[in-house]
Amino acid sequence: MLICKRPLGVLIFGILLIITSIDTLRHMPGYDFYRLVNHEWPENIIKIRYAGSWVFRLLGLASGIGILCLSNAFRKFLVGFSYYCLITLPLRHTYNSMLFFTDPIYNQYGSSFTLPTFTWICVAIRCTIDAIFSIALIYYLTRPKVISHFQ
Repeated sequence: MLICKRPLGVLIFGILLIITSIDTLRHMPGYDFYRLVNHEWPENIIKIRYAGSWVFRLLGLASGIGILCLSNAFRKFLVGFSYYCLITLPLRHTYNSMLFFTDPIYNQYGSSFTLPTFTWICVAIRCTIDAIFSIALIYYLTRPKVISHFQ
């Protein structure tokens, strides 16, 4: 049996991408809910964002499989896509869409913060998690030792 040696990080990132992509595809809300959450955008932008969210999840699944198969094209795509994710963080995690989710939580459980502060903290945490994941992918997949496995 031939087992291809791949770095542990490639295995971890690949599996994470596959699992999270499948999970978000399974739980992807319908367009009406998506429009309700992202109501601050014009209707044509909401349609583009909704279609894009499906495409990005499918690309995440394909990229997870691709890097597990040590495809250099998928490694390069993930590095570029991670840069794109860093640049578009403020567009993807807006105050109004986060308020949609934090308002009921705040009203049910309360907080020592005001609702606007509570919501901004949630936006900051969400942006930070996405930024850390993107930076980790960029850093890891551009290391010479890792790149050598994709040649």
